[in-house]
Amino acid sequence: MKAAREGIAVKRNAVGVFALFLALYILTAGGHLYSPDEEIMFRTTEALATRGTLAIEPIRGPDGSTFASAAGSDRREYAQYGVGNSLLAVPLFAVGQLATRFVSDETALRLLDFRTTGQAIPDEGPGRGHALLRRFAVSFQGALVGAATCALLFVMVLGMERDRRRWEAVRDADIDLPVREPVASPAQVAWLTTLLYGAATMAWPHARTFFSEPPATFFVLLAFAFAAAPGRLRGVTPMAALGAGAAFAAALLTRLDCAFVFPGLVLFLLLRHGEASAGGCLATALRRPAADIFRAAFAPAFLGRVAVFAAPLLVTVGIVLGLNRLHFGGWFASAYSDQPEGIQFTTPLVAGLYGFLFSVGKSVFLFSPALLLGIAGFGRFARRHAAFAAGVAAVVLLSLLIHARWQNWAGGWCWGPRHIFLAHVFAVIPAAGFVVRWTRARAVTFFAVMILGAGVQLYGSSQNFIDYYVLYYRTPDTTPNAWAMYSAEDVAPMRLVAPINDTIYVPQNSQWERYSEMAQLGYTDNLWLRLMNRSKVSEPRVR
Repeated sequence: MKAAREGIAVKRNAVGVFALFLALYILTAGGHLYSPDEEIMFRTTEALATRGTLAIEPIRGPDGSTFASAAGSDRREYAQYGVGNSLLAVPLFAVGQLATRFVSDETALRLLDFRTTGQAIPDEGPGRGHALLRRFAVSFQGALVGAATCALLFVMVLGMERDRRRWEAVRDADIDLPVREPVASPAQVAWLTTLLYGAATMAWPHARTFFSEPPATFFVLLAFAFAAAPGRLRGVTPMAALGAGAAFAAALLTRLDCAFVFPGLVLFLLLRHGEASAGGCLATALRRPAADIFRAAFAPAFLGRVAVFAAPLLVTVGIVLGLNRLHFGGWFASAYSDQPEGIQFTTPLVAGLYGFLFSVGKSVFLFSPALLLGIAGFGRFARRHAAFAAGVAAVVLLSLLIHARWQNWAGGWCWGPRHIFLAHVFAVIPAAGFVVRWTRARAVTFFAVMILGAGVQLYGSSQNFIDYYVLYYRTPDTTPNAWAMYSAEDVAPMRLVAPINDTIYVPQNSQWERYSEMAQLGYTDNLWLRLMNRSKVSEPRVR
């Protein structure tokens, strides 16, 4: 009976978390797509929903070149991105398509034609309003996925905390937290950790986008949630192993670079198995003789779990390779092979790490202050959840180190370091170790970081990051008369493909200062403010 009541309470809280963050994200929504990357993924969604194919109408430049797509063996164009994000958006596209039956093209155009963004919509004449309406519907996928990620995080942290305390009760000792210390309840720990991630990291501004990083993050976190299912003495069950494999397979279909953090999941699964086999204590498991560990690794029960975990991953690899073969004639050929940037890891490691950690335009600590509490709480979190802490550390470090070497480590035109978006939720989870010991000093620190982080995200949600780049790096002869400082070549509009160096390393040219200037010039990217002000003032335009 107690377990049933707990289950109902968890579901109610999870629904509450989802509703809270969905409302927050919709309240600050932009209501449109931002970048050509999103437009390409939208066109894949449209092709799937209306024609049952992955072939798309490409985005072509003046010279006939295409962006983020390549011609296949059948001479049709295919996107270079994973299909997962586009497939997930099909229901929202259907909602937008249905809305076109009730909203006229003229009305949709009047309400949704925000001419302050460089949208790559081809329809400038009749039909543009309905094209915007379909994109409007799909633009809310980020809010739904972001809210679902917060709900999943809450359930996972709550389950881990309850599982830990039940295990301690079995041992009849609380070795980490003496009774005299103020201890937060599992529900409080889960709520506080979730608030940090959902409102004090760049998860909030990115909930406004149709990028593939948020759904990939959700699926990777779901894989860890399956592996961390309560039952310290039971370990990873066959169903949990299957769920973890299927969730990670979905992540790979969304973004292939999720493979970079796959070792972190494998490490967690192995340590979780060893932990269970040693009575729930990882330290005891690691002190066992090597022969015992070797025998446990080849036990039929363990091999069965490996098989069910690997099965969906192998299916996914087969799908990816099969699509490459079908579209481009080779198992390892892809749309990336036709792109000028290719797949290169040419950034010096120190330069990439400096950018991710300390640069004014891409530092994770500036864009996601909540990560500071993740670092502060990691020691206690590792003592309480050793196996999970090892997996978290592996995910964060692998994501950071590998992407620091990527030639486009900064993630292009966006808010914050988008390519390591996935690492944020894992870097915040150890904050549970900080808030579990709820002293007055820790409460003050938590709320200070929370207020600072929420302010940063609200500021980041106030403007269109594409408008920002166009205004300051594509239109030097119009207000506000700004241009790139670091190279004479880059002064000419349309010469520089990704003018991000100034935004990363020059404080006065960064988003921190320029977003405020844009607001003073009359720019905003809040859907609801735009709709309210539409009849009163005309919006400034970005040419």
